[in-house]
Amino acid sequence: MAQVLNASNTSAVFIKTQATIGTAIAVSGVDAVPVVGSPKFTPRGPGIIRRADVMTPYGGELAAKTGGIGWDISLTTELYWSFGTPFSLNTYPTVLQALFRACPFNVVIGASANDTVFESQALYTLAVSRVTSTGEYYTAPFTIVYEETGGKKYSAFDCVCIPKFSWEAGGKVSIEWSIKGKWVAVGDTGAGTAPTYGYDAPVVGTNCTMNSTGPFGASTSALAKVAYDPGFALSDVLDARETYGMGIAMISLTSSPSLEVEVADLSETLQPDWTQAEDNTVSGTALTVGIDIGSDAIKFVLTQPQLIQWPTPGESNGYRNIGLKFAGIVNTSSETSIGYIWFDSSPT
Repeated sequence: MAQVLNASNTSAVFIKTQATIGTAIAVSGVDAVPVVGSPKFTPRGPGIIRRADVMTPYGGELAAKTGGIGWDISLTTELYWSFGTPFSLNTYPTVLQALFRACPFNVVIGASANDTVFESQALYTLAVSRVTSTGEYYTAPFTIVYEETGGKKYSAFDCVCIPKFSWEAGGKVSIEWSIKGKWVAVGDTGAGTAPTYGYDAPVVGTNCTMNSTGPFGASTSALAKVAYDPGFALSDVLDARETYGMGIAMISLTSSPSLEVEVADLSETLQPDWTQAEDNTVSGTALTVGIDIGSDAIKFVLTQPQLIQWPTPGESNGYRNIGLKFAGIVNTSSETSIGYIWFDSSPT
């Protein structure tokens, strides 16, 4: 009998914000999230416990036992955002709503009701838009289901996540999501359903801007690559009270937000990159890389930027370039936002 292979793109990922922490929720077609390629599900925890250390009169080992288990999940999406749509706690202007709600960002409203700012903070403060009517702050976890064409499903619940953004000039902006979730029986997340997509076109890395008064001044040209990491990390929480021995993952700001760029080589006479790296220069001016989308913009910003790696020389399409990695540095005890992403409708 000939082997039958299913195409990897004929599958779907469903993600839905949970109504209650600790309770998996059934997903439906409208919860489908467009994912680049297939997600990766990796079991974590004690998993399958072998018992080769137990003596037996018959030799060999005793039957294995299932132990505590959870999921490490990674997936990639394009970046979608509906400009001009006001942000609210229950309505994010993006099909990626459930993912963004499960992030640890402090969310604030910008200059207008249609501007949304996601902040990484050294000293965490709570924004009105991220609290319940009773004033309780929370990062809302989600249930995720990955369903293949043949009906096989992978499920997790009480999921939280962190994003990393990157793009090349002229290419789409991608988000790599790192997710930790708890193990759940697939029957608790609903029956199979056809995905229903509703989303805007993905953001493309063109019409980019870079501040000219920041760390490298006016001696920079040809922005080729950008990567923004908000600095968060996920850690396992073992909890024997849970059915499968895993609690909700802990999110912490373990490093400063970072902005990594590849640009055409800087002026050979000024060389501000090497000078600043050698002098450990911390600039009081924010470093900003923006994408203009018609009358709107997305801005990736670091405050108090400092080079945290030696500049890396290279070559791209015949011209010299250099890789620079900056981090937002905390200089005062009162500093709150050290890096942020600003979705700006009709910026001024």
